[in-house]
Amino acid sequence: MRFSYLLAPLFFALTPLSISAQEHNHDDHEHQHEHSHSLGAHVHGVATLNIALENQQLEMQLDSPAMNIVGFEYKPSSDADKQAVVDAERTLKNEQALFALTTAGQCALSSMSIDNDLTEQHDEHEHGHDNDHDHAAHSDEKDTHQHSDISAHYVFNCTAPSKLNSIDLAGFFKAFPKTEKINVQLVTPEAQNGAELSPSNTVLSW
Repeated sequence: MRFSYLLAPLFFALTPLSISAQEHNHDDHEHQHEHSHSLGAHVHGVATLNIALENQQLEMQLDSPAMNIVGFEYKPSSDADKQAVVDAERTLKNEQALFALTTAGQCALSSMSIDNDLTEQHDEHEHGHDNDHDHAAHSDEKDTHQHSDISAHYVFNCTAPSKLNSIDLAGFFKAFPKTEKINVQLVTPEAQNGAELSPSNTVLSW
């Protein structure tokens, strides 16, 4: 996971809060497990959004199980699965449809990047040919328990950051209906807030 200089302090400052929220939901989700590319536990239906605002720069880091975004977590092989991944990434890149920022803040996207386990090459797929037999023997088990994450990093430049006081994620929940909850952590020069958003509670205000 790559963090900018704004989001790195946010991650370290808010890790206890994130862990507490995840522990609260432990009994409700059977698929929870630690994932090397995630800020915390991998829970289907739950995503994490870290937000940092400093000077005129707003950064947002979204981390989600691929299940919430694409609908599956195995390596795509069919044309339909590959197209689903392409469509999901295209939707993630349409930030204006996903996140409605306070208009008066005059924020415009300056950069965006996606880390997608479904399209990245992992070490376990790059072993030498001597391991091909063992790899095939365990392929069914691996596919059954496959876990993949998708992360999206957005950076906005805001002309009037003092007037930015809300973000509505209604568009995100509509675009990715398998997302049931987003645990949000926000740091601004004036405040440090945590919130739990859902399809019935889509607005983060500060």
